[in-house]
Amino acid sequence: MITDRFRTGLRLGAAGLSIALPSACVVLAAPSAAAAVTCGDTTFKRTFYSNTSFSGTPKKTDCDTTVDQKWTGAPLSGMATNNFSVRWSLTRDFGSGGCFTYRLAGTDGLRLYVDGTRKVNKWTNTGDGGNSVPGTFCIGSGKHTVRVDHTNWTGLSRVKFTWPASSDSKAPLAPTGITTSYSTSTGKATARWTKNRELDIAHYRVSVETSSGGVSRWTTTGTSASYALPKDGRKYRFCVQAVDKWTNYGATACGPYVTPPDTTAPPVPDVRASDVTVSELLDGPRVNVWLGQVQPSEGPVFALWRATAAAGPFTEVATMDLRKTPGEQYLYDEAPGEGKTYYYAATAADAAGNISARTTPVKVSTPDTTAPGAVTGLAAEADTDRTVLTWNVSSDGAVRWEVYGAEGGAAPALLGTASAAEYRDTTAKPGVRRTYTVYALDAAGNRSKPVTVTGQREVAPAMPVALRPDAEGRPELHIRVAANNDHSGGFRVYSGSSASTVRTTLRACAPEEVFRTSLYVEYTCALTDFGGSTDRYVTVVAVAGNGVTAGYAKAVRYDDTVAPPVPAGLAAAPEPWGTTLRWGAPAVADLHSYWLRAGRPETVDGVRTCAGGSSETLAGGATSFQDTTGVPDGEERCWELRAVDGANNYSEAVTVYAAEQDTRPAEVTAPGSPVTGLEAAENAGDTVLNWDTLDGATGYRVYRWDRAAGSYERIAEGALENPYSEEFRHFRDEHAPAGTAVYYRVSAVYADGTESAPALAAVALAPTL
Repeated sequence: MITDRFRTGLRLGAAGLSIALPSACVVLAAPSAAAAVTCGDTTFKRTFYSNTSFSGTPKKTDCDTTVDQKWTGAPLSGMATNNFSVRWSLTRDFGSGGCFTYRLAGTDGLRLYVDGTRKVNKWTNTGDGGNSVPGTFCIGSGKHTVRVDHTNWTGLSRVKFTWPASSDSKAPLAPTGITTSYSTSTGKATARWTKNRELDIAHYRVSVETSSGGVSRWTTTGTSASYALPKDGRKYRFCVQAVDKWTNYGATACGPYVTPPDTTAPPVPDVRASDVTVSELLDGPRVNVWLGQVQPSEGPVFALWRATAAAGPFTEVATMDLRKTPGEQYLYDEAPGEGKTYYYAATAADAAGNISARTTPVKVSTPDTTAPGAVTGLAAEADTDRTVLTWNVSSDGAVRWEVYGAEGGAAPALLGTASAAEYRDTTAKPGVRRTYTVYALDAAGNRSKPVTVTGQREVAPAMPVALRPDAEGRPELHIRVAANNDHSGGFRVYSGSSASTVRTTLRACAPEEVFRTSLYVEYTCALTDFGGSTDRYVTVVAVAGNGVTAGYAKAVRYDDTVAPPVPAGLAAAPEPWGTTLRWGAPAVADLHSYWLRAGRPETVDGVRTCAGGSSETLAGGATSFQDTTGVPDGEERCWELRAVDGANNYSEAVTVYAAEQDTRPAEVTAPGSPVTGLEAAENAGDTVLNWDTLDGATGYRVYRWDRAAGSYERIAEGALENPYSEEFRHFRDEHAPAGTAVYYRVSAVYADGTESAPALAAVALAPTL
């Protein structure tokens, strides 16, 4: 279907199709009326008649590259100034066809025919005036005929026909006649194909492929392409696809395969020091070289070489042929000496007999069978989060330590392995005594005698965070305790006349959970037996399931119970980088802080509330807050604000709702990028990007969304190395626009110049208040 959008944005020049016709087709000399005239399939045949009915023997027939004439007198010598006619006709193969936006203009008689069907019929004597007729015609694939008739009765004779190809959505035909040749002297393969018949071909997309996938791809406007093939014995072929000016892609056609000779040695096998191990067997040690990470393309034959010095000479001690034992992953040196030092290297040979270079030699010492000594100085120190074990490192070959744990009469279970003289156990239950056993191991796996120590993780304290009257005037205690600690035994609440005597009287308290996060749980209970008491200090103690209590307790004073006023004028202003919250400070002398929660609107039983989210504690002098959580995507959010005084009294909450701006790029990014771990963060007003190093990539490209231009702009290219680690890549954008959300794309560039699909990251850069 032809759309106005395509017609507006993709028209050819005003000269129409005539600009694409070959200039080499010149007007022929006038032959005799009886002579046959043949014009090229992109050139009009023009016929002159001395009458206005196109009858009789033509005065002349020749070829014309364009229909654009202005005759003030006779068009030919021997013809009259008036009462003559001229016919232009073109028959050619239009490939897959298309649509054409034409304009036929001129004086007197004008007619346009497409495949014999009349499209324009202006057949009147206009004198020196004229007509201009626009229109569009569409044709299918194959051959078609376009004809223009012009008659001049009186006055000037003018005629002009332009017909640029209009936009279409029809794919061009697949290229035909693809041949492939290979030159052994240059190592290049060359493909040639027949030029497409379409009038709107922009270029051809050429790819070089193997039976397992693509190798390289590029575009050309010609009908041939060459590529230097690797001499690896694999079959290669060229595949060609026609692309028209409207970015319609035709079907892909592929030529025959060619096979270059295999003279390329396989890559050096990927054998690392960690892949070489030694086993202690009954009849002596054995050296094992693991090839599980080696790619099948590096083989299929692998050899193991041994030397007593890094520089050699090397002797072959083992081979492995994957064609005979396809599941094998090890090369073995079955007979090395005990207690000796060797250097091992490996080579790979392909099916054509090409042999790789040797790997970097790996130094191996055959082990002894003596276990390291037992650890000394083993100690356990516990707090509310963990039990930390420490010990002394001996000099007798221990390289790692195994730590076991047991409670009561249970059998010891492996907790983990340490590579240094310290182990942190966070799995113990608070208040439960655990027995730890530590073994030292050397590089050969010999284990020392066990050493034990006991430890007990402390129960986390419960923290009283508020004490104020409830709706019935009873003292209501708010308690906060760490979420990951055992307080299943409940809480014990005490009161006293001073902070030092706060554990004088045990109070009745039935805690109920009111709030929970990943870090803490908050409970509340009413002290029903506190009425009339002169005590002004209260504390709370958490109790573990086994009855063990926390060793620390904090006292709170029951004096100020008046909550501060509600913050006034809370308003949310959506910004390109997030949301600005502003409010007026309540008039209270002991204002200490604000409690702010950002959530999502939720309607239950017709009541709209602000649910979920995360909370922030803000300084008491704050009257604004910049929320840069996530990036603005048009969703509705809500914020709940409470004032908190010095006695930890909370005001009633005030809530505001607002819809974020939507600053996301209009351009959709395809999924499937091989670039992983991409993160964007604000740092000192700049954006810092970090991502994982991608194997096989020779460089990277960083793009930033330009909202004004409506496209991604490339801002960096190259290796973009991280100065601190080869595992990651890094880029600092010192020109990131402030006060908006900034969107980035990062793609990998390979050795052949191709670029991967991009990964996405975004960061909100709030302006300085």
